[in-house]
Amino acid sequence: MRGSSAISMIHHLRMAKEYCEDFIRQHPDSRGAVKFLEYSRRFNWILNDIITYPHFREEVREGMKKEMESDPFSYQSLVEKLALLSPQQRIDLEDVVEMLLNNETIKVEKL
Repeated sequence: MRGSSAISMIHHLRMAKEYCEDFIRQHPDSRGAVKFLEYSRRFNWILNDIITYPHFREEVREGMKKEMESDPFSYQSLVEKLALLSPQQRIDLEDVVEMLLNNETIKVEKL
C-alpha cells in the first residue's frame, strides 16, 4: 500500500514519544526523565520536519498532519485485535477495509 511505511513510521515515532513522556510523568525528578525529555524533543523535531519538508506535495503533508493528530495507540490496538480473529474473519474484514478505502457505503447489521 502506497505510503504505509511513512504512516507506520509516524505512528511508531509518536508512540515512542508518548512512552518517553509517560516515563517523565512517572519519574519526574530522575536522570532518566532528563534524558527522555531530550528524546521527546528529538521526536518532536523529526515529526515537525516531516510535515514541513518542502518537497512533499501539500496533500501529502496534510495527510501526515492528520495522522499525527490521531491516537498513535489505536493503530496498535487494531493490530492486536486482528490477531484474535479467525483466518476467515480476517479475510472478511479485509474485504470490508477494501470497501472503506474505495469510499463505498457499508451497512453493518448485528445478527
